[in-house]
Amino acid sequence: MTTPHLTNAERAERYARLKRFFNNRDRLCMNLGIQVTDVSLGVATAAMTIEEKHLNGADVAQGGAIFTLADLAFGAAANSHGTLALGVNASIAFTKAATCGSSLTAHARETAVSGPLATYVVEVKNEDGETIATFQGTAYRKRERLDLSAWG
Repeated sequence: MTTPHLTNAERAERYARLKRFFNNRDRLCMNLGIQVTDVSLGVATAAMTIEEKHLNGADVAQGGAIFTLADLAFGAAANSHGTLALGVNASIAFTKAATCGSSLTAHARETAVSGPLATYVVEVKNEDGETIATFQGTAYRKRERLDLSAWG
């Protein structure tokens, strides 16, 4: 996706294919109601609404559900370059509880690239713009191109 000879329309089509790829191939996220809403080079956004199925015993969103939301945004951003990228390290800090009915958005952005490794920061916010969690991840970019031809 970093091919300089692509037109803006061709780039937009590749990002749309990547979005469809993640929203149709990530079975865990499909079951949790998490979707990629936007992708561009080195950035991505994913969203979910907290439902009963996402709650833990304290009646707030399970940390694993929030981590999965952030991880999907991270994965989409890391794969936006067009090569298969896989997470090799991730951590998260929770700063505010999310309750049932809350709409959460995770915005991932690339912060550094060194050879095949790239680092990302993901901010998870609620509908009021309050930070719920901050996720940091490192991805390893393989040489293998990400085949999006089936997602046209």
